[in-house]
Amino acid sequence: MTSKSKKYLLLAFTGFLFLWGCEEFFRREVGGFAGSYPFVEYWDIDASEREIIEAIKELNKTNPNFQLPSSVEFISTRDTNNAEDYWLYVDLYYPDTKEIVHAWTRPRYGEAVTTFAFVSLSKIDNPREHKLINRDFWYVANKLQIGKFKSTFVDKIEEQIDKKRKSDTRKLGK
Repeated sequence: MTSKSKKYLLLAFTGFLFLWGCEEFFRREVGGFAGSYPFVEYWDIDASEREIIEAIKELNKTNPNFQLPSSVEFISTRDTNNAEDYWLYVDLYYPDTKEIVHAWTRPRYGEAVTTFAFVSLSKIDNPREHKLINRDFWYVANKLQIGKFKSTFVDKIEEQIDKKRKSDTRKLGK
């Protein structure tokens, strides 16, 4: 490899590191610019909030990830007194790492779609110290946490909703 090629390769590598560093800085320090939860990772689920809460409650009966220690509130109240306003807080659980998973739901587009958001993690022995997703984890660890949340909770909730809808359709067909 020639000296000129090495310089271009070093320049390209340095440029890549600079751009990645800028992205990481903006993701972790600046975050989003919208609202109270700029760092959440969210999914829009094609179901009403009521269906999502029912699916979570049903999964709570059989899935250990939906069963919290008694000291933690499972589904709390909304952050306002208005039943139709903003976020309904839901705490879930990773028994393998003994972490509380903080999430919320919020209806969008009327009754047809609900936003389900992953907010943070906290240890069971220190529930007040939250590690925000998309801010307090490095890039790879952040992606792993998001993937774990999606496969452990979002996918299971969507499967439970589909299962319930198919069951209701069969009942109507009889």
